[in-house]
Amino acid sequence: MVRWRLKSCPRCGSDMFIDKDYDNWYEQCLMCSYRVDLQRITGMKQPASADSTEEEQDSCKTGS
Repeated sequence: MVRWRLKSCPRCGSDMFIDKDYDNWYEQCLMCSYRVDLQRITGMKQPASADSTEEEQDSCKTGS
């Protein structure tokens, strides 16, 4: 799934998309092909599942 950042290219001011290749994430301009590798984020949070109860979600937020 590609994400877009509108009017954010530092070179030409056009739209950029965020995508992933084999080993890293990158951001690339649609018009001039300016490309920059993005830093790796190590601590990704998991979304709460739809079937979990409200008490489980509250305990996850408070850390207890």
